[in-house]
Amino acid sequence: MSSKKPLIGITTDIKDGNFVIEEKYAHAVARAGGIPLLIPSITGNAELVMQTARRLDGLLLPGSRDMDPKFYSEDPHPKLRPMILERTETEFAVLREASGRKIPVLGICGGMQLINVFHGGTLYQDIYSFIPEAIPHEKGAVHDVNVEHDSLLIKITNTVQFPVKSYHHQSVKDIGQGLRISALAPDGIVEGIESVGDLYVLGIQWHPELEDTEISIRIFSDFINRCSG
Repeated sequence: MSSKKPLIGITTDIKDGNFVIEEKYAHAVARAGGIPLLIPSITGNAELVMQTARRLDGLLLPGSRDMDPKFYSEDPHPKLRPMILERTETEFAVLREASGRKIPVLGICGGMQLINVFHGGTLYQDIYSFIPEAIPHEKGAVHDVNVEHDSLLIKITNTVQFPVKSYHHQSVKDIGQGLRISALAPDGIVEGIESVGDLYVLGIQWHPELEDTEISIRIFSDFINRCSG
């Protein structure tokens, strides 16, 4: 890693008139050697968002509630847990700039789902409504993740299987263009996606910022190292 710490943009939500995000994302970036920069969800000033994105060395898309399914041409499901529209639009704008500049991108939980939709993929709006036989994926349920042998993720984690805690009721359905599946739960739910080719775009469905494990350390360390050039 270079002596200059990379600047990592972290997108934010809007709650009660404030831009907010769970503090553990920023702490995880800082511990790995990056400088966390919180990006406000401002859709009325596209140039400001672009200028911010152009200064980043990497982009972290954190977990969230559910994006509007209009972004993947579906009507809302009754169990949808809607997110502020401004956040989704800001994240799309920042991700578009990051993709154009080819800087590393890490998406966590809802961030992974947003990456998939950004690339033309779709989501199961509620896992249990469409896959009733699925194992528990909410409220910290523990299950294994099986990593694909030829993936970027296995190079990072150095293991083919490990347990994670789940906090999601949606999941990737159709994979987006230029992406591939890198990890699955035992029930076939997608737990990891990544870019095909030279770009560093990694999405994971669990929350490494909440887990003090060797796997979590490796994920953030590798991301920050890539952002350091």
